Amino acid sequence: MEGLRSAMRRGGEWVFGEPNRLPERNEQMAVAECLMAELDFHLKELNRISQHRQKEERRMQSGVDYSWLVAAAPKSYEIPQLERLELEELCLKLDVSECTKVISLFRDAILREPRVEDLARIMRSCVIQILEQKPQTRSGSVHLTEWMSRRASSLANLRLKSGTRVGPSQDAAESLDDIEMQAEGQGRTARAYSMPNFSVSSGDGRGDAAVCVSECDGSAYPV
Repeated sequence: MEGLRSAMRRGGEWVFGEPNRLPERNEQMAVAECLMAELDFHLKELNRISQHRQKEERRMQSGVDYSWLVAAAPKSYEIPQLERLELEELCLKLDVSECTKVISLFRDAILREPRVEDLARIMRSCVIQILEQKPQTRSGSVHLTEWMSRRASSLANLRLKSGTRVGPSQDAAESLDDIEMQAEGQGRTARAYSMPNFSVSSGDGRGDAAVCVSECDGSAYPV
C-alpha cells in the first residue's frame, strides 16, 4: 500500500513537473481574509447579543421562559453571497499597512451596537474611506488616453477649419465685373481707332482722284 502511494506521488510529480503545492497567498489576500474574519466575528457577537435581548424581552412579557421548548435555535443573519464577494474584492485593494486602520475605524463605528444587517455596509464604508486617503497614482495608460482624446479633438477642429471656404463678397464681385467691362471697352475702342477711315476727297471738283486719309497716323494715299 505504501509503495502504491509513493508511485502515485511520483507519477503526479512526473505529470505536473513539480510536487502538488498549495498556492502561496499574497499580502492582499491575507488582508482581505483578516478583514472578513473581523467582520464574521462581530456578526456572531451581534447575533448572540440580539438573540439574548429577544429572549429577555419575551421572558419579561410572559413571565415564563419557554425557550427550552424551542426545538431549533433561531437562524443567525448571514451576509448575502454577492455582497460578500464585492466586499472581498474591495478589500483586495488594501495594503498591509492599511489593514489596521480599517479595523480600528470599523471597531469605532460599531461601538453603538448597530443592527446585524448594517455591519457589512459599515465595513464597506470604512474600506472606501481608507482607499480614498491613498495618493492617487495615474498610470501611463491614463495619460496616453487623455493625449489621444486631445489629439482627436484638435484634428476634428482642424478639419472643420479647412472645410470652410471663403467666397468673394458681393462688393468684390461687382468691382471685378466693372474692371472686366472697362477692359473690354478699352479693347473695343482701341480696335476702332486702328481701323482706317476711307473718305473720298474732291477738292478740285473733278472727282477723278480719291485720297485715303488714315486717322491712325495722319498719312494719305491715293486710291
